[in-house]
Amino acid sequence: MENIVWQNNKTDENARIKNLGQRGFVLWFTGPSGSGKSTIAMETEAELTRLGFNACVLDGDNLRHGINSNLGFSKEDRDENIRRNAEIAKLFCKSQIITIVSTISPFEQARKNARDIIGGENFCEVYIKASLETRRLRDPKGLYEKERRGEISLIGSNMDYEEPKNPGIVIDTDKLSVNESVKIIIRYIFEKQINYLLPKIIETSVYAAYDAGKIILGVYKKDFADYIKYKDDNSPLTEADEKSNNLICERLKKYSPYIDMLTEESADNKSRLENKFCFIIDPLDGTKEFVKKNGEFTVNIGLAYNNESIMGVVYAPYLNKLYYAAKNHGAYAVDLNEDIFRLFDENAKIKVSGRTEDLIVVKSRSHSDERTEVLLEKNRRKIKSLKDIGSSLKGCMIAAGLADIYYRFGYTMEWDTCAMQCVVEEAGGVFVQGDFSEMTYNREDSLNRNGFVILNRIGNRFDL
Repeated sequence: MENIVWQNNKTDENARIKNLGQRGFVLWFTGPSGSGKSTIAMETEAELTRLGFNACVLDGDNLRHGINSNLGFSKEDRDENIRRNAEIAKLFCKSQIITIVSTISPFEQARKNARDIIGGENFCEVYIKASLETRRLRDPKGLYEKERRGEISLIGSNMDYEEPKNPGIVIDTDKLSVNESVKIIIRYIFEKQINYLLPKIIETSVYAAYDAGKIILGVYKKDFADYIKYKDDNSPLTEADEKSNNLICERLKKYSPYIDMLTEESADNKSRLENKFCFIIDPLDGTKEFVKKNGEFTVNIGLAYNNESIMGVVYAPYLNKLYYAAKNHGAYAVDLNEDIFRLFDENAKIKVSGRTEDLIVVKSRSHSDERTEVLLEKNRRKIKSLKDIGSSLKGCMIAAGLADIYYRFGYTMEWDTCAMQCVVEEAGGVFVQGDFSEMTYNREDSLNRNGFVILNRIGNRFDL
């Protein structure tokens, strides 16, 4: 346009993303009046805010009170209304705000134009639908009553509403409550924002593990020998296990119901299998070491997504040593006795060793077996030293380059390995089942039946 020059921002989108810890995205709510758009939009905004996201609703009616106040309801004015809404949403999105546009937007072409303005990679069309009967019963604005009296014509009733052909999300409010609707939308956002969500979850998990560790040490200092219970598999259960579990579950509950939980010390709710996200928690890994009072026990908090370990926090309270990792964010180790703690401090990054000979092998202090001993003897020429260590510290030592190999043939559980696996893999290591197939999580059967192997590099695989 003549005499108009586009001005480029000096701040790029990556700087904004870093500041906000999220990427801009637009949820475009469409549906007839009374379908529930505004109610669900406002509740979604409130939940995203509670979870630490920056979110904003652009409500169609609100915008008609201001920037669109000069528009009527002809086809042309409705199209211009959508264009303006899309341009505003685009600005919010470029500012890295999660933007919820709630407007009838009855015409397919106008919605397509909105997508084109905003950019398809940053846009999700959310169809909020309800039957005409339901909408007439709700009639929150009294519009259907006005229509009944012949005062207005209403989109979706006596005027055509063009249903979306390929919406990203469909919410049928005849069948779904507001909370159920919000749950579906938030889980969608979690998937879209997973790379930015993980640091938020890491922070919550690290402080939960640390505070659980303080509780554990309080019990550790006591004489608790006469108060140990035993589970069906003869493994010990202490007051520390239960108190740690309660604290961690309470802290992580802020992400419920969008992330489910599987934890060693709570009943397993199989509804978790319907969720792509699941925390996998061992509130006290190495209870045998805890009972022996050798200090080699940890608090493990892992997160699985699509059956893959994508986050791990391993905290050793007695040693005051913290390991944590998130997919695509690296692995870190912090000695809390010495270091000033800052999350994702590049100086705390760890990686596996490059050793291919004179290997350092770790094995379980309390769970060794004959098969392990035979394997180690067969590969003795490759081994420089052998260390007995408890709990998930073995995997963390490999991640930090302090050891290279760990074979575990015996049974373990998902909560024994999930957090540790992410730390190992983000440090560049290899973590597989004992048959060298992929280890998965949030399964129907939580028993790791094939054992597992941790290597600093695949070429160091032992001869069986």
